[in-house]
Amino acid sequence: MSEAEYNLLLESISDAVAETSQDNVVRPNVVAAMRRAANDNTVEWPLLPFPSDWYASC
Repeated sequence: MSEAEYNLLLESISDAVAETSQDNVVRPNVVAAMRRAANDNTVEWPLLPFPSDWYASC
């Protein structure tokens, strides 16, 4: 490979790797919609408080 071919190769690589105006475009954050469970009937369950002398831990 001659020096001229080598310099041409380096130039083409640097052009390909260089930042373009598209690299700096701010894209809106895309939030994926949450998937529904197969048994989701969209009914909220009521809050069931524990009796005063009961305790719970996870």
